[in-house]
Amino acid sequence: MSRKLHPGISDDILAKDATALAACLQCGELSSQALTARTLAAIARSQDSINAFVHLDREGAMNAAREADVRRRKGQPLSVLDGLTCAVKDNIDVAGMPTANGLGYRGTAPIAAQDAPVVARLRAAGVIVLGKLNMHEIALGATNDNPHWGRCENPLRPGYTPGGSSGGSGAAVAAGLCAFALGTDTMGSVRIPASYCGVAGLKPGRDHIRMEGVTRLCRQLDTVGPLARSARDLCTLWPLLSEDTSGELPLPKKIDLGNVRWAVMRDCEEVGVDGEISGAFRNLSDTLPGVQKLSRAFSAIDFSAIRRAGLLLCEAEANVAFASELQEQPELFSDQLRGLLQWGAQRSAPDLVRAMDAVEEAGNWLSGQLQGADFLLTPTAPQTAFPFAEAAPVNQANLTSVANMAGYAAVSIPLAVSSDGLPFGVQIIGRAGAESALLNISVALQEWLEERALAVTA
Repeated sequence: MSRKLHPGISDDILAKDATALAACLQCGELSSQALTARTLAAIARSQDSINAFVHLDREGAMNAAREADVRRRKGQPLSVLDGLTCAVKDNIDVAGMPTANGLGYRGTAPIAAQDAPVVARLRAAGVIVLGKLNMHEIALGATNDNPHWGRCENPLRPGYTPGGSSGGSGAAVAAGLCAFALGTDTMGSVRIPASYCGVAGLKPGRDHIRMEGVTRLCRQLDTVGPLARSARDLCTLWPLLSEDTSGELPLPKKIDLGNVRWAVMRDCEEVGVDGEISGAFRNLSDTLPGVQKLSRAFSAIDFSAIRRAGLLLCEAEANVAFASELQEQPELFSDQLRGLLQWGAQRSAPDLVRAMDAVEEAGNWLSGQLQGADFLLTPTAPQTAFPFAEAAPVNQANLTSVANMAGYAAVSIPLAVSSDGLPFGVQIIGRAGAESALLNISVALQEWLEERALAVTA
């Protein structure tokens, strides 16, 4: 499976998804050192135009690649992913690397003493951690227009957002700058970049990934999630990240889409989804195999109210998480961010209780939409990527945030490309604890979509 690369990068090897790259390593077609060197060269070529990385460990990456090649020559790889590259959002600790959280540190960010458990799991599988990725300031936003580290650009369209807050993660994967990446998702911060950049992203269910070593924005809503160039990559990654399984990493299970009970969002236009996205999603839902398709109306929920509630919880908790920095180093924060945090600090206890109630009610509402169904389908975001010069749409996270509020798992995979040449995704929501089944369905759906696309162009 290949994905379109940034115009400045012309390395076909780096267009392959992680599953294909792992096969190249296994058969000896490619060494980890060669793959890592090509990746580092691609990062160097793209940094001025994409600005995905805020910290890069070239020497450490090449040393790890040499060790991976030695293990493979001895027939002792640590996993099928041994020797592949990844990069990590800059609010997740990587031992020996700074954790800046998108704030205005320049050479003074705290250095992590140890890996976050989710990073340690990847290293134990032989995955090479290249460095840290650009992000929206403290993860509170969805454009990755970072005033301290510079904008992270969408690899598919200069001057356009890659989404956020895990914009560097989405951009790096889409541009072939790592085999996969880690991001965090509070109200859509993995799935929105996946949709805008034309890649795949998973938000696991609540409490299914250990969160130590991750700077939290809102404990009720946050989780770490991977982004990759295909759903099958996510399927392979999930057992490592979740610690739910051990031993050999499983291959995706073949799923018959005809046996699936779908719940399908039917009122896209009423909730502000762009016309082209609505049309493509309607075509998908009308033609998709399934034993049943239950219509669901999303216009029944007040998205503006739950959006405000979710943001208030984030702002209030961020005031606590960053209290010492706000007091001792206020220059680390942009004026806009300080304003958001000040607003959150001024809310009353009843305001916070009402916000928590609204979030809980939204989660209960989503649970009702899945009644009688295995999975729920929606567009991932109501729009494609937009220019930095335009105001960010307020509804970007409307369709993604409810999964966080319910604590459910959700995946975004590419659905289609607009007439303007920008990708957009489809979101598949499943219950917490059903991540493996959700990912297997995502693999089957992505393969079905790609087969249909090939049939149309044949």
